[in-house]
Amino acid sequence: MKTKTLIPLFTAALGVFWVIYGLSHHGFWHPVRGPMPGFVPTLVAAVLAVISIVGVIQSLKEKHEPDRMENWTIVLAAAIVFSLVFLFGMILSLMAFVVIWLRFYEKASWKHTILVLIIAFSIVFGAFVLWLGVPFPKGVILDAILG
Repeated sequence: MKTKTLIPLFTAALGVFWVIYGLSHHGFWHPVRGPMPGFVPTLVAAVLAVISIVGVIQSLKEKHEPDRMENWTIVLAAAIVFSLVFLFGMILSLMAFVVIWLRFYEKASWKHTILVLIIAFSIVFGAFVLWLGVPFPKGVILDAILG
């Protein structure tokens, strides 16, 4: 199976898993209070699943090309980030990912990279942590430091 089909299949399965997990563990909507902590993550996972299924369908229509390592770049980067979440927590791992991806892969300037980092994580922190109360994993190192 070619990587242009395999990667969207994987992300579709991941999206479906997180939709089910978000609905069953964090809730989606409360009739009185409105959105619950699983609201936005479940929506994002659902969009990921739908877009991935579209990607699978499109890949099946394309002619077969030799697989290239570039097709796996984002998958490998995501696997590294997910493994770092265990150690450093989700917020710090994703911040490092944004900096490394923008600065070294996309060759963005430091000014642009820092600006995107500040804006993105202000939105993430404000929307998910403060407004929706999403319990992000802290990782074993932050758990040890914070107690």
